[in-house]
Amino acid sequence: MPKLNAGAVSIDYELRGEGAPLLMINGFRRSRVVWLEGVLKPLAKRFQLILMDNRGTGNSDKPQDGYSIEAFADDCAGVIAALGLPRAHVFGVSMGGMIAQRVATRHPQKVHGLALGCTNCGRRGSILSEKRIGELLRLVPNDTVDAREVARRQEEAYYMPGFRESQRIVIDGLYDLVNQNPTPPHAVQGHLKAIDAFDACGDLPRIKAPTLVIAGEGDPLIPAENSRLIASRIPGAQLVLLPDASHFFWIEKPRETADALIRFFGRLA
Repeated sequence: MPKLNAGAVSIDYELRGEGAPLLMINGFRRSRVVWLEGVLKPLAKRFQLILMDNRGTGNSDKPQDGYSIEAFADDCAGVIAALGLPRAHVFGVSMGGMIAQRVATRHPQKVHGLALGCTNCGRRGSILSEKRIGELLRLVPNDTVDAREVARRQEEAYYMPGFRESQRIVIDGLYDLVNQNPTPPHAVQGHLKAIDAFDACGDLPRIKAPTLVIAGEGDPLIPAENSRLIASRIPGAQLVLLPDASHFFWIEKPRETADALIRFFGRLA
């Protein structure tokens, strides 16, 4: 896959589809493989998708330090610029939604439309998950718990119970994809530090791009009340909460997610 120089690091990416450019930013320690075909196929019929691996993930550079939401946002702006695009729609989920907020405030000229998925605006101004759920996010393999068991335990934070029961093939297949090229421990810790330091609640009214806020109603990791809060603070923002969906809502409800994005971005000239 091609790489481009986004400034401080080289970023691995791919392009799919035709139409207005749409940069898709994934979250904590996840590369672009987490965008599954259920959501990509309908989106690629309407947009040119820019699928990138955040620094520290996939085949992008994995520096020992330099991890912050601001650095990730600058990488995204660098990708848009390196592709010769004046601007793009931007969609980020979870930590990727934090990054997307910073792209919108640090590089507003690069953002046509903005979509923020299952995210918050910083720990100090957000509704936090239950302590037990938050601790699952930080669970790492050790001498007694291997990587697959860690992933199984974390499923509670990511998927609705019914989806976990009925879609084992999808969940296990995603695990296999992710672990073909796992994020190294130093980058995982860098991502966690970036999340912990993120504080943008006071900056939400500065976002000028038309904004969609979308989440699963049943998300235990970043409760949906955070999406309501964000939407209330960004001028003119629209809110979509998907029923019977959790943190990985675009995997559980791919068609509904794609439809919401197509309707929203499709209205923007």
